[in-house]
Amino acid sequence: MQYFGKIETKYEEVFLTSSYLYFNHDDEVVTAKDIKNMLKTTKDIKNNIQGTIFIYNPVVTPVGYDSEKFLLDQDFEEFGEFVELKCETYITVFKHAIGPRLKGKLVEMKSLFNLIEKNINASSLLMKFDQDLEKYYTAQNTEFDRDIMYLDANNLVPSGKFIFFCWGDKISQKEFTFIRTYCNTLFNRIEDMGKKVAFVYKKERGLENAKELLQFSNPVENYKYRSSITNAIKESFRELPPTPKPYE
Repeated sequence: MQYFGKIETKYEEVFLTSSYLYFNHDDEVVTAKDIKNMLKTTKDIKNNIQGTIFIYNPVVTPVGYDSEKFLLDQDFEEFGEFVELKCETYITVFKHAIGPRLKGKLVEMKSLFNLIEKNINASSLLMKFDQDLEKYYTAQNTEFDRDIMYLDANNLVPSGKFIFFCWGDKISQKEFTFIRTYCNTLFNRIEDMGKKVAFVYKKERGLENAKELLQFSNPVENYKYRSSITNAIKESFRELPPTPKPYE
């Protein structure tokens, strides 16, 4: 599998504004140009993208660059262009879960927040996002560029035959009202569109409660249950399209 995406920068921050997992044929290696050609037209997109995975935010590094250093401190210049990204962290979970069954096809990755940041769950950042999302559907200016940072939750049409939610367990109604509203709008829209929705959830929480709380576990964000969540994701993808699965 290879991973490609488009990185943009604004106000000294770095964002991943689109990205795709490509599942190679045996011994095949593709380039960013090949991926762009697979996305040229609406027909190409429909034929080539098999599904969409939603995560919380991206933690990615272009191939050839240091994952431990801030990208703006390196000599990266290909902003706004498709580049190959390292298959690290949460990406390896989906690589192993989906395996070789989608050879020659793409799965799109989407994020609630496009900011590339390892410590995005710091309260100071979440408060900033929440305040920004309060302004998002008004005429007020947001602190983060709305087109670079956020999804258009009211109008989004995800690609492919399935939608897999994996944005974690930290959507809080009490603490961050507008983040919750943003996520709820997105999830409800996709369900209302009749898309096949899947995720993994803690068994004691229950399927419907997980949907109500918008808690769709990600192994990288929940270290205590990392192994159980990873196994549940593999079980979810045992058949395509994936189905909701619990973990203990």
